[in-house]
Amino acid sequence: MTNSLDYYTSFDIRGARKTARKITSIEQRPNSSAILITSNDSRIRLYDVENSQLTCKYKGLCNQTSQIKGSFSHDGKIIISGDEKNFVYFWETETHYKLFNHTTGKGPLKRQLRRDKNDCYYRFRSHEARVTNAMFAPEALSDNEGFVKEIFVTSDCKGNIKFFLNLRNP
Repeated sequence: MTNSLDYYTSFDIRGARKTARKITSIEQRPNSSAILITSNDSRIRLYDVENSQLTCKYKGLCNQTSQIKGSFSHDGKIIISGDEKNFVYFWETETHYKLFNHTTGKGPLKRQLRRDKNDCYYRFRSHEARVTNAMFAPEALSDNEGFVKEIFVTSDCKGNIKFFLNLRNP
């Protein structure tokens, strides 16, 4: 038996204008065949490597020129990323899709949420300069009162590093 390296597949990451965009990071989702690709078109994409399909495109952040990295929480349920406007963004990877109603002056309007696009996010301003990296600590910790402690770290383009603690109910 000989060792060999064989070509498997490729992904073509293009924006709406069909121009190629710079890839700024690639990360594997924990315990999954999916990979997270961050690019300079202000999008983060989740691809399934097994079937070479785009699973979801995450929108909201601003990343036109920087080397910004998106990453997963320890369980792969949350994506975290910085952006060029000094924010940290969070997206849930397991969104609850449902049909919802809006009432307008012309009667009810029904809109189906799309599984392949997610522009629902949480964000906060964490630095005074571009946030180039944001990541979760390896594992969430539980305290004696049942709260989950999540620690995440952010850095900016001026060399500042900040640590944040999030307490939440399990």
